[in-house]
Amino acid sequence: MKRIFFALALLLATLGNVAAQQSQEEQLALQYYKEKEYDKAVELFEKIHAKKSNSYVYYYYYQALLELERYDAAEKMLKKQVKAYPNVQRYKVDLAYVYERSGDNQKAEKNYLECIKNLQAKETAVSELCNAFMARAKYDYAAETILKGRKMLDNEQYMSKNLINLYKIRHNNDKIIEEIISLVKTDNEKYQQEVQTAIQDLLVDDEDNFQYMSIRTALQKFSQKNPSNILCIKQLYWISQLHKDYPEALVLAKALDKRLKMEGIYTYEIAAVAADNRDYETAVEALNYIIKKGEDTHNYVQAKMKILDVKYMQLTSTSPVKMVDALNLEQDFRKAIEENGIHSSTMDWIRKYAHLLAFYVNKPQDAIDILEKAMAATRDVKEKNQYKIDLADVQLYTGEIWDASLNYSQVEKDLPNDILGSEAKFKNAKLSFYIGEFNWAKTQLDVLAAATSKLIANDAIYSSMLISDNLEEGEDEADTTMALFQNSEGNLALKKYAQAEFLIFQNKDDEALRCLDSVTILSPFGSLVDDALYQKALLLIKQKKFLEAESILKKIVENYGDQLLADDAVFKLAELYEYHLKDFSQAMDYYQKILKEYSDSLYVVQARTRYRTLRGDNVN
Repeated sequence: MKRIFFALALLLATLGNVAAQQSQEEQLALQYYKEKEYDKAVELFEKIHAKKSNSYVYYYYYQALLELERYDAAEKMLKKQVKAYPNVQRYKVDLAYVYERSGDNQKAEKNYLECIKNLQAKETAVSELCNAFMARAKYDYAAETILKGRKMLDNEQYMSKNLINLYKIRHNNDKIIEEIISLVKTDNEKYQQEVQTAIQDLLVDDEDNFQYMSIRTALQKFSQKNPSNILCIKQLYWISQLHKDYPEALVLAKALDKRLKMEGIYTYEIAAVAADNRDYETAVEALNYIIKKGEDTHNYVQAKMKILDVKYMQLTSTSPVKMVDALNLEQDFRKAIEENGIHSSTMDWIRKYAHLLAFYVNKPQDAIDILEKAMAATRDVKEKNQYKIDLADVQLYTGEIWDASLNYSQVEKDLPNDILGSEAKFKNAKLSFYIGEFNWAKTQLDVLAAATSKLIANDAIYSSMLISDNLEEGEDEADTTMALFQNSEGNLALKKYAQAEFLIFQNKDDEALRCLDSVTILSPFGSLVDDALYQKALLLIKQKKFLEAESILKKIVENYGDQLLADDAVFKLAELYEYHLKDFSQAMDYYQKILKEYSDSLYVVQARTRYRTLRGDNVN
């Protein structure tokens, strides 16, 4: 028994030494290969391969032979591999590649085609041969393999991702569209994400919208011939959103609701998306469609509530406002509040209604009355103070400066550690700025630089710096320019700018534009120029003069790229291209500019989100 144990131990030790020796040989051979000493590597790999012809050893042995251009040796070795492993497709493709490398293209092509001709009707064989062709960058043969495999397996969608990727590599967009339609033809939800990914890839760098129109036309033609295919309608609905064509998306949403009996779910969805993307007209149309369907419609109540908010956003983002639109919206708000009452749930409507009354239909006393009524109806301290801020806004609008300041101060006192308190303090500081009390305004703004709200703190810092920079400029100019500029509370350009901001607050946009032009005339080389230009661009956007706004914003970026408003101008340009000029490539460029050049900007998160959405990442 002891002899048996001894013999077994001796055998194990011998095998261990052999394994260690082989491992050392492999390591040495690999080292030679990495150092490009292919002669030495081949000598060792040849010995190792004779004993162990696995894929790991084979790969380096084969590559080393190619590097040395020893094609005869490579052919001989590969023929043995093919004979030993007849079902491994890779060896057959590699043999054909040897002929190609040696210059015998005719023989190489013959062998490549034989690989496809002799392909077995098995999924594993098809995928393996496809991958073997891919490894040698034989993309056309790889595609041919998949197409033959589909016929043999009677599966038109087999390896669709791989085939689309191959067409993508070959820049064969027509074939990609054909493959997308093939997937859509199944009307199977499981292919939806695959189709959308393929479309997203197709639309990358589609600056002239050619690919968008191509895929859209192909889907529309298919849908006309196959009107019952829901997957096709969904893809058209999806790409219309991707391309921000919300009127078209609304038509498709209605079709989906009707076909799937969804009771306005898709229509409400597109209303929300359109509103978020500032296509208020389409949003209102969608919501009206749901409301007209009647109270039994799924989203009827939500649509009734949503339409007031959308109409308010539409009105307040337009200049000049049509009085008839303002009066109609006033009636809608009044009716909604009368039907639902004054309480916490209707607070948003009450605030918007009051703002509408004072700032758009010239009924400031009615606005004050509704706000005071709402304040009396609530016991919630924050709600009461929010209404008080709104009341102060109305008083400031009508010129009741001290009453407005008193109300702002009371809110600040009631909520010293709350964002509302900071907001009231900021508004009070802006009030002082409007009336020319620049030093006092700056004192309050400097305190707010440490506010809890990052947005308020950022605005406070900006406003404080604007005042300090221009007060200093005023003092410098006093020695060399007209006595008109000699004023302890700041120069005339700063006063004009403050006046312009107050006019903007009052929605007197045309007067504000004239005032802003005066700022640049009074101080053409001063630090207020970019501020005045930026405010002018915002007003022009509101007036739908988009090309003029684009020109001004670009001027700010080019000439004042190191100033505080540079990132604001870049972000506003991105929004202008996205929402109004519909140039999504330019929009993405400017959002990316925020991420790359203004990494400390408050707009970074928004820019990243918008960039990814335009790329298609977040569109479902």
